[in-house]
Amino acid sequence: MKYLTVLIVVASVALSLRMPFPPGAAHAQVEETPVLGEPVMVTPLITPAATTPSDLGAPPAADVPRGATTAPTARPAMANVPDRCEPNDAAAVACPLPLDAVSGPFTIVPEDDQDFFLLDVPQEASIQTVITVRATAGLDLFLTARQSETLVASGAYSLTLAPTVAGSVVLRVENRDPRPAADEQYRLEVRREIVPPSQASSAAAVAPSPDALENNWSFVTAAPIAVGVVYDLSFVCPDPRPDACPGGDHDYLQVPVKADVRYLVATFDLDLGVDTVVELFWGDSTVAAAGNDDYGPGGMLAALSWTAPGDGVLGVRIAPRNGGLAQHGAETKAAYRLAVAPIASELARKLETQIRQQANVPPPTALPTRVTAPAVGSGSPSTGAPPAAVPAGNGTPETIATGPAIIVQETVLRREPFADAPALTTLAPETPVTLRGPVRGLWVSVESAASILPGWVRFSDLQRASEVSEATTTTGAAAPSSQPSAVAAAATATISPAASTSPGGSSALAVQVAITTLDPVLPAPGPAPASSVPYTLAVTVVASNRPPGGGGTLGFATPTPDMRQPVGRVRVQLVSVFGDVLAEGLTDVAGTVQLRRDVRPGAALHIRMPAWGVEMPVDLDQKTLIVTIPEELL
Repeated sequence: MKYLTVLIVVASVALSLRMPFPPGAAHAQVEETPVLGEPVMVTPLITPAATTPSDLGAPPAADVPRGATTAPTARPAMANVPDRCEPNDAAAVACPLPLDAVSGPFTIVPEDDQDFFLLDVPQEASIQTVITVRATAGLDLFLTARQSETLVASGAYSLTLAPTVAGSVVLRVENRDPRPAADEQYRLEVRREIVPPSQASSAAAVAPSPDALENNWSFVTAAPIAVGVVYDLSFVCPDPRPDACPGGDHDYLQVPVKADVRYLVATFDLDLGVDTVVELFWGDSTVAAAGNDDYGPGGMLAALSWTAPGDGVLGVRIAPRNGGLAQHGAETKAAYRLAVAPIASELARKLETQIRQQANVPPPTALPTRVTAPAVGSGSPSTGAPPAAVPAGNGTPETIATGPAIIVQETVLRREPFADAPALTTLAPETPVTLRGPVRGLWVSVESAASILPGWVRFSDLQRASEVSEATTTTGAAAPSSQPSAVAAAATATISPAASTSPGGSSALAVQVAITTLDPVLPAPGPAPASSVPYTLAVTVVASNRPPGGGGTLGFATPTPDMRQPVGRVRVQLVSVFGDVLAEGLTDVAGTVQLRRDVRPGAALHIRMPAWGVEMPVDLDQKTLIVTIPEELL
């Protein structure tokens, strides 16, 4: 009986080991085997490490449970592709950038990438270079521009290089955003612009002051100015007494010019209510050789082109159109800007665009060219005479041979070939002009030195100038550079191809070839004046556990050697009083950094340490500076 009981217990234990029971219910029935195809939910006790797509295939979309959070989709591989300028992560491999253009897009690949670009900035007075960066929201870009080891400009969104900065400039672009830069890009815009008016001339004032060139009220007291420079002037009377300038303030200037060089003389950026008249004097201070009142119909600014007949000094007079009448406006301003620049210079091209915008004058459009001969092999019979002129009014103007001409009676140069078209200027008798070729009805297109824009005059007011009359009628008034000289007029020839002669022997095609002498090449600009002096400052940053004297946070007293410690890797900046960074660097293990920059004599400079928000003035005569920082700030 005893052995029987033991056998029953052993059998029961063995049976319980073979039969699976759900956890916590020992009396439950055995779980049935799932039917093939039904989903089985398995909850692991330990979450396995994420597997790569190469280990497990991507699950189909239908297998993802509803409401489950899926991992973010990987960014496309194109986001991590370097841009076209790579590799340009050093100044030695800087990527060239064009001027007056938008370049890009560029990327920051890899994450710690820095892009270097090369700019070839030409030397041109009164033209500054503006560099602007446009980036997506995930980038925090900082720009620095250097010439050799000299920092010339820095900024977060844009840089402005002064007209004195010319030559090779290396631009560095770095990303200061700690987030990943994948899928982010930026573009760089480089523009050459005329320097804006100075703050002194643009600031609103109840009683404006005269300009810096006063008192230049006659040619005896005329102020000499340079070619290619923009001047901020005004019509404010230099004499503060009432009615001291009854005829209004007149500005007289003297400009040195070169023979056969064509110049643009223009006023622009006029204050509200200012209307200017420009007159040029050559060889005679009483009779003007050329002048202009309005560049465009109903405008205020004046502009004209003029060719110097020889080396000498050009007299320029700028007068207010309203004379001595005092205007009552919202602001008592009378400022304007003036520039005299060679037509072939960059400043003249920028000026022409700017004065067209301010005068609401559209840019010139090229007239369609008229075909004067039938196509070869067209099958049309050759009559030996040129084709008939196309009648005016069908959209295609007639053309005549270009060349010099003379105004035979006083006439008005108009903008369009109509009697009621806007007038550009009045041409006196014996005024030399140049025939441009197009003809519309009884109107002929001409160019004149009295107007920067070409215009139209009636054919009855014109007469072609022969070689003799051209040589004898050239006086103090200068002819435009597009007018052919006597040598060029003599070189005009008519060529009759033998292949186009008719059976009768007459020519079926006559092509006129005009040879015009080019303007002489402008002389190379002289070296820039040495107006700055080199300045070097050695800054040492030390830490001390003894508070500085005077109760301030910082102290300039040098502590004893055993009481101070050099502080390295601290950014120190040399800045102007306006906050512009002139030079910067990190202190070495000895706590010292050398700051170098060319500065103007008498400039006010400060030393700044951005880590602590500290800024202090420094004297130009000082060559070394020791800054003591309490150890509590470290």
